[in-house]
Amino acid sequence: MTGAHASLPAATYAVVHALWQAALIAVATALALRALRRRSAALHHAVGLAALVAMVLAPVVTFALYRRGPSQLLAAADMTGPVLVRGAGWLAVSVPALWLAGVVAVATRQVIGWRAVVALGRCGAAPGDWALRIDQLRRRLGIARAIAVRALPAGAPFTAHARRPIVWLPPAWSALPIVQRDALAAHELAHVRRLDWIWNGVQHVLEAILWFHPAAWWLARRVRQDREHACDDLAVATCGDATALAEALLAVEHAAGQGARLALAARGGELIVRIRRLLVDAASPPRVPLALIGVLLLGAALASQLVLPRDMLLELRVDASTTGPLTPGTYRDITVDALRSTGHYRGSMDADGQLREVYEEDSEPRPIDPAVRAWLDELIAIDAR
Repeated sequence: MTGAHASLPAATYAVVHALWQAALIAVATALALRALRRRSAALHHAVGLAALVAMVLAPVVTFALYRRGPSQLLAAADMTGPVLVRGAGWLAVSVPALWLAGVVAVATRQVIGWRAVVALGRCGAAPGDWALRIDQLRRRLGIARAIAVRALPAGAPFTAHARRPIVWLPPAWSALPIVQRDALAAHELAHVRRLDWIWNGVQHVLEAILWFHPAAWWLARRVRQDREHACDDLAVATCGDATALAEALLAVEHAAGQGARLALAARGGELIVRIRRLLVDAASPPRVPLALIGVLLLGAALASQLVLPRDMLLELRVDASTTGPLTPGTYRDITVDALRSTGHYRGSMDADGQLREVYEEDSEPRPIDPAVRAWLDELIAIDAR
């Protein structure tokens, strides 16, 4: 089976197997983060992002293995089983189509957010003293790139772009005490130093691909939380005052609105968790959500029971001089491409009524036993429809 005939059922298998694969990866990641709970938030962020990548790679590998040939992990049609219809079946088409529609919908929403951030780049330049302070903090954080500063009409500080980063600051920022202003600005600059705009973009692509899986939603939220924690840590290390940052976070919570979803805002993450972590230096150890275990078991059960109809596993080609029984001077040539093997039947009747038949599987001659005969009769009936 080649081309689209192989790709459609392979995509269906990949999506269904992703249910248990991504859930298993999420459970393993939760256990790993729990074991690493005393390590840095930056490490937690890297582990979580790597797990999201693994969630995408797992179905890609499943797709490749299924499309290339047999695997112990994949169900497959045998050559003597029933055949339903010719070509790709409705399930093989609908599952990939539904997944692709979801990817397009999520990606469209993300593009809209990205365009909103681009539009904000046209905001007016911030006052000179703001830009000067940001530049001083940039040097303290060891950032070599120049950073533009823009004034927001309202909202909370946020950052975007990697090659030419921009920090947006609202008027309320200048009303904060200097130590709180520095803490907030240092948090935003930490995003620039860590190249979080790039990692955030990668995460959005992964989320679009995995839109259908609750384990990916849970892990994506964890990754965002750890990203904010890592920037909080850098801000505190730069300014030396965790309390000031906690107070600044509470202050910006009262600001109206928030930066677009693709932006990196000071208000990102779960605020109460961040403040508690800053003030008591204790983050609650990650728990394995029971829902993930439920998804894992359900996905494994579905995958183990998945036997796609033969219409998704076969490509039928028939070359015949008649649609009925063979008569003198007629012939019938049938080829079926399946996942595990290729079957070929050739039958012809000469002018004297002598029937000659050959049946091969993967070019190896096989006897035409009653099971094969019934299988051939069904193929002939399908071709006659």
